[in-house]
Amino acid sequence: MSAASIESTGTGTDLAGSLPLFHLQPGSTLADSAFLPDLQRKRLLFNRLTQPGQVHIYRASCAAGTRVRAQLYVPALSMSSAVNPAFAVVGQSLPYSADVEQLPIELPAGYSAVVAPSPSKLSAPVTDMLTRVQYYPGPVIDTRMLVGGYCYIVVWSPQNTMGKYVLQVGHRWPLRWSYWTQIPLFWWQIRGWFGLSRAIGWLGGMLVLLLFAVVIGKKRKKSG
Repeated sequence: MSAASIESTGTGTDLAGSLPLFHLQPGSTLADSAFLPDLQRKRLLFNRLTQPGQVHIYRASCAAGTRVRAQLYVPALSMSSAVNPAFAVVGQSLPYSADVEQLPIELPAGYSAVVAPSPSKLSAPVTDMLTRVQYYPGPVIDTRMLVGGYCYIVVWSPQNTMGKYVLQVGHRWPLRWSYWTQIPLFWWQIRGWFGLSRAIGWLGGMLVLLLFAVVIGKKRKKSG
């Protein structure tokens, strides 16, 4: 991997093991950006640009040498519900020379950016194995921080369009058992965000409760 790379073909997909986050409220400046605990563990940020010209900014504390990987996905929704935005990674002295004039915000002195423009053409959608929802994979930015401090991810639409988008950050799989025990909840949340049927979830929940009741009933009979 180079010091900073941008994959614009949209062929990279690595959705598995990402913690989904909803209801984040990122601001449009570095000062009021939405805080993320870190940019190492894999997360999927589900959000929406609700106004023309709106800018979403996320931030995390990054030590010198921290790897920052981010990829945008366009959810497979109707054209009026999804947006194909541009995004950028911003930090102090990034190992990349980018035209910061493309950014919709002013950067403080000493900050630079790696900019991934919104692709003019999306590739074929990919299907998430767990939820069966589909995404169009967008560009990937993969870089490292040279100087410690806050690093930022800026999302905006150069065409001033509105709609939903998904931003993936991080590269490490979750190791805590709490993540794996919440997978049914994640399935429910993501299907609902896409506006898809969750009837099979109700059926699965009823079957689990029925099985639980049968097991408890047998244990009571034995103890009786």
